[in-house]
Amino acid sequence: MLKPTKHLDPSFSVLNVAAQALNILAKQRTIKYDELYDKLDKKFGDNLRPVFLPSISFLYLLGKIEYHTKNDTFEYRTT
Repeated sequence: MLKPTKHLDPSFSVLNVAAQALNILAKQRTIKYDELYDKLDKKFGDNLRPVFLPSISFLYLLGKIEYHTKNDTFEYRTT
């Protein structure tokens, strides 16, 4: 799932999961880790597990989200 192949379903790719997570974060601004995972799990089901953390890491590396360890929350960054 992390390396694209010709058999990869684009809806379960890191880019798609990251985009859906970003949409959720843009609406709520801050969300707990478990809540974000649960919302995405309803949409993607068991296919979410291998791509959730790489998707979150991708958004963090792009500077789109910030993780707060004290609250275990993600925050949407506008800049």
